[in-house]
Amino acid sequence: MATRARSRAIPVLTCAAVVALATSTPASAANPITFAPRVDYATGNHPEAVIDADLNGDGRPDLVTADRYQWELSVLLGTGGGAFAARAAVNPGEEPTGLADADFDRDGKADLAVTIAGHVAILRGRGDGTFDPSVKFPVSGGAEGIAAGDLNGDGKADVVISRPNGVTVLLGAGDGTLGTPTDYAAGGYSRGVVLADLNSDTKPDIAIAGFFTGTVSVLAGNGDGTFGAAAQSASGANPIDIAAGDFNGDGKTDLATANYGDGSSAVLLGAGDGTFSAPTAQAVGPNPFSVAVADLDMDGDHDLAVAIAGADSVAILGNGDGTFVPATPLPTGTTPTEVHAVDVDVDARPDLVTTNRFADGVSVMRNITVPDFADLAVTMTATPRLGVLVPALDYTISVRNNGPDTVDSATITAALPARTTVVPGPGCTVANRVLTCAIEPMASGASTTKTFRIPLGPLTINTYKITAKRVASVPADPTPANDSATVTCAHIGVVAAVCR
Repeated sequence: MATRARSRAIPVLTCAAVVALATSTPASAANPITFAPRVDYATGNHPEAVIDADLNGDGRPDLVTADRYQWELSVLLGTGGGAFAARAAVNPGEEPTGLADADFDRDGKADLAVTIAGHVAILRGRGDGTFDPSVKFPVSGGAEGIAAGDLNGDGKADVVISRPNGVTVLLGAGDGTLGTPTDYAAGGYSRGVVLADLNSDTKPDIAIAGFFTGTVSVLAGNGDGTFGAAAQSASGANPIDIAAGDFNGDGKTDLATANYGDGSSAVLLGAGDGTFSAPTAQAVGPNPFSVAVADLDMDGDHDLAVAIAGADSVAILGNGDGTFVPATPLPTGTTPTEVHAVDVDVDARPDLVTTNRFADGVSVMRNITVPDFADLAVTMTATPRLGVLVPALDYTISVRNNGPDTVDSATITAALPARTTVVPGPGCTVANRVLTCAIEPMASGASTTKTFRIPLGPLTINTYKITAKRVASVPADPTPANDSATVTCAHIGVVAAVCR
């Protein structure tokens, strides 16, 4: 899972121009991404960053903002249905710029890590939405964005901080304290930072956006809290924020940037080894400041939300194939400098929250998209083929799309008995005694079949009980009751075989 948090303080060139973007629905979605009218909440002066966490243990997401020019944090406790209480001010010690949350003292309560002038501060949560006084740990060369994660696999939360010309790593002791900082050179005036597995080795890596170099720098994690030298890839003009996701569905982690200098969002497709393709940029509007990743239309593909500071809006992009076409922008408060995806109303749909720098507040936009559904019904039959030469059991798996929407993809599996030889038909493979069949796109009402054969020994007596089941499909299947089918066959040499 990718983890990120960041801060930005580049001056914004506001303008009155409206972002002119064509409405577009991703190819895999029947229904457009739709949001309820925004609801604004007051914060302190100049909110720079926003995160969510359950701060009081009630199962609802709460919001925290870093109010830079007020030298405060704003805590907005969730009250249910996507609404929030009025802000409660928290003193982080100095001017806050970036935020991250984790359980730094392993007491089961959410804590905060805050970048403040030349330090990172840890505020231990009390479990009721309040915090102990901040404890500061020095960081050389300034501190900007921050992300938290377990960098050395010891089960304790660590932090990585972006700073001018590099990053700093501080390993957590598990008691709310951080160890000695380790600095790594990277990029030019690094700001946005994200933790993700970028080279498919299951270890967290670091990616940062280099504002003045127009690059993304990747530092491969060694799994022990140390990192390799930065490798740079072009990203576009003045990337100010960065996020990670799988944008083309190949199982490899990709990167996306908000490019302040040229008004674009760029996608760098990952090769799975820590290297990336040349950026594919999509114009979004003046002064994009932040980018967030979420499946906003619930179609199984990652989408992008980009905060456009110069047009007081958020652009939604996503096709699911690594390309992006913008949809109609969502209006926000004045000068959105961060967009954050979180399910504020706990309805399994990711919503959006923006910090509005010159409105001293946040905008909450509830996602009311009607997701696609496709009910796949799985049945299976088996036919004995008896004879002295090549006796076998021939199986046919039938899959019908009961709708209402088109199936983009699906996977059917069947666990096979031990010491069984299986000959898979087209579109199916066998590995570790599991048959896996890929289902191609199907319109509502359409059906398809997959086959496999179990050769039989002429002198064997055996019983074969096999269950075929849907294990994945896009869009979601609302009716799991018809997702599987079982056939049992009893075989007695070349004399008889009965399947039911």
